[in-house]
Amino acid sequence: MTDSKKPPFGLRRDGSIDRRDFLRTAGRLGVGAFGLSSLGLAGAARAAEPFNIGWVRPTTGRLASSFSYLYIGGLIAIEEINAAGGIMGRPIARIEEDDEASPAKEPAIVKKLQESGINFIAGPTGSSQALSSLATTTPAKIVQATYANGAEMGDGTKYPYHYQCTFNTNQQGEIAARYLVEKMKLKKIGILQENTAFGEQATAASRATLKKLGLEPVKVEVYPLNAPDLNTYVGNLRKAGIDGMIAWIANVPNAAMAFNAMNTQKWFPPITGHNGLFLDALFDLVPPEALTNVYGTMYRSLMWTDTTSPGPRQVAFAKKVATYYPEGKGSGVPVANSPYYDFLHVLKVAIEGEKSFEPEKVKRALDSVKGYQGLLGTINFTPENHTAIGIDDIALASVASGKDPRAMGIFREMAK
Repeated sequence: MTDSKKPPFGLRRDGSIDRRDFLRTAGRLGVGAFGLSSLGLAGAARAAEPFNIGWVRPTTGRLASSFSYLYIGGLIAIEEINAAGGIMGRPIARIEEDDEASPAKEPAIVKKLQESGINFIAGPTGSSQALSSLATTTPAKIVQATYANGAEMGDGTKYPYHYQCTFNTNQQGEIAARYLVEKMKLKKIGILQENTAFGEQATAASRATLKKLGLEPVKVEVYPLNAPDLNTYVGNLRKAGIDGMIAWIANVPNAAMAFNAMNTQKWFPPITGHNGLFLDALFDLVPPEALTNVYGTMYRSLMWTDTTSPGPRQVAFAKKVATYYPEGKGSGVPVANSPYYDFLHVLKVAIEGEKSFEPEKVKRALDSVKGYQGLLGTINFTPENHTAIGIDDIALASVASGKDPRAMGIFREMAK
């Protein structure tokens, strides 16, 4: 990015492999075809041996474009780490696999990476995909971070090698429900939920909080990810007479469909929900006044209030996204909310603290992380708790504030 130093031995700054440069370098070092196959990427130059990390994301399939920008934070982290000398002197190299966002493909991908000697993986994205992946990475003892908000993903007893560097569904469900009931004084709450593991878990968390507050949802509408539109589901909630909605929508096409349906029906109830609501495309789908009472769960580190502003690290991150990653334009909040930036930086801290790349030792170091100041909040792990972010670092933010110059494409104003 801003560093002019060329990455070593066939690596691009984002950790991907430049095969031509690798082969040219290998040729200068006198490594033949047999040497390349037997020694691998860095066998010819031990001093610059990359630290290979599995990188699982969809590059093909229906959700490829929706998920692509969620890995930008990880690319920025790799560039920052490599520019600073890598991890224990070794640059990070991404070994990328296309999962097509299909849960069924995850076990084979994990086995392929494992057979290649990969002990650390970033991805996949999506709760259903993550659960499928963890079924194979857990017994393989592969250290991993996925983009999945399900509360069980942070259970260090159940998934001892998985680290959830995000908030979880229980936290989101509680914050979203309490705001509508306690702050806005609403009683007739409806839920719009995508038919995924995330959607099911978030709805269950919302129900649990509503029950504590003496309420049950008036109506719950569950839609399939491949629904051609959401008019029927939105219309059913409107007809049920709800006065507030909790929306568990986690991808661009469905969020656009939901707000387009509301615009068509000229019905704009107060809404709280997932950070999938923070999409600049919404400003083109509904009139500005319709977004006045729309709020999404977000990290306090990415918000401003009348008296506080995001910190220097967060501002620097926002500038890098705007300058170097045009594909993130309009999706800045989901870009920043992704776990891969913090995961890679805290992984570096753990490896260098332990002075080892051995997975068991790295796991031990990660389990002892306390008070690490990440992009999204204060990261704490214990052997039992692998959810990095506590509920005190989470709040609701205004969707409409994305039009404010202070947003910088990433930040939002905290809900009042």
